[in-house]
Amino acid sequence: MLQLDESDRRPRKARALLAAFAILAHYPVLIPLAFATLLAQLTYSGINNVSVPQYIGILRLPREGAVIGALTATFLLAETALRVPFGWLSDRIGRARLIVGALLLSAPSVLASALAPSYHWLFPLRAWDGMMAAALWPSIYALIGDHVPERVRANAMGSINMMYLLALFIGGALGLGLYKATGNPRAFFLLGGALFAAGGALIFTFFRRQPQLQTPPPETQQEEAASAPAPIARHAILLTITFTQTFAITVLAPFMIRYATDPVAAGGLGFNMRQLALLVGAPMVGVGIFALPLSRLSDILGKLTAVRLAFGAIAVMLWVFAFFQQLPVLALTAMVIGVAFSMGIPAWLAILSSLSGRQSRGMTLAGYGAVQGVASVLGPIASGWVWDHIGHSQIFLLSAASVSLAALLAWTALPRQPSHTQKQLETV
Repeated sequence: MLQLDESDRRPRKARALLAAFAILAHYPVLIPLAFATLLAQLTYSGINNVSVPQYIGILRLPREGAVIGALTATFLLAETALRVPFGWLSDRIGRARLIVGALLLSAPSVLASALAPSYHWLFPLRAWDGMMAAALWPSIYALIGDHVPERVRANAMGSINMMYLLALFIGGALGLGLYKATGNPRAFFLLGGALFAAGGALIFTFFRRQPQLQTPPPETQQEEAASAPAPIARHAILLTITFTQTFAITVLAPFMIRYATDPVAAGGLGFNMRQLALLVGAPMVGVGIFALPLSRLSDILGKLTAVRLAFGAIAVMLWVFAFFQQLPVLALTAMVIGVAFSMGIPAWLAILSSLSGRQSRGMTLAGYGAVQGVASVLGPIASGWVWDHIGHSQIFLLSAASVSLAALLAWTALPRQPSHTQKQLETV
């Protein structure tokens, strides 16, 4: 009889993993947040990683790497400088209002970028877009922290990460496709402006028809009442890891697609779009689709364990690709980093969202976002200098060294603090 009961009973962790795809139904606030992430990151990816580098490239400026880095840094610097004020504002007037406002107010500046008579006009326009990003991202993550209990919060963050990964690929593909079809690298600005306007209107309608989404569920309120503030030493380690892992990402972001597609004679890898789509893009889309189960696995394994494994795997693969830059190695690197990203980043965001309660969560996440922003500003500047003065491929060495430091700190300096809700995984 005992054997029959065991054969009928699913393993609890397997059942919890299957629940990954039910997260959107259990917490419907994730639906507009995932949609906002998809539209916003799709536009940011197409502009920052394709349109701006290609537009500056056709101008044939003497130090184009520095100009590309400066434009990217302008966007990120504005985002960095205003994250904390907007985080404070989200704690006061509401996250949903800032999310909708950021999308709607981004549309005019993105459209204006398509009509700017000179690349110099892109600097103030990118600054405005960065300001809107400062209002958008902390509000999205804080709203998840308000509404989703800690035991499944990495899974919830994974829904955002899934949209981010898909948008990262789709935005780059659309940007390159529009450029090849029109010959105008700024054509994507028109599409991005329309996406921001439509997205803001749709999400406004969603929140307006679902007013109950403004109130956190009882479980989340009970967790906050039982939680204690994180010690200063833990914040110091978390801030350092935040800086180093973000720096590693933004070192590559402005130049990755261009480096892969530039001819070998110009210092690139000479891959064509078909090769990238089949051996890099397709695996990344696959990883994006499975981002929810991977993020759920982070809740099951433990968020800190997931972070350690993810950062370590990313560091190893970047070192490998820095020395073996063939297309199959690039495909493997993209796959491993995508899987690690889908496990580690949602877990990391869940850890940060648990450092404070609802009354100050926006401010806390914005503070970490500001440190992230500093790294995001310095990353493109550093890689631009390396691109111009040392060599195009050396940006991978710089990125690998930075993420290796983040992994080392996560493994050695960040103490394990079991979640006070970890046992509740057994009941999911």
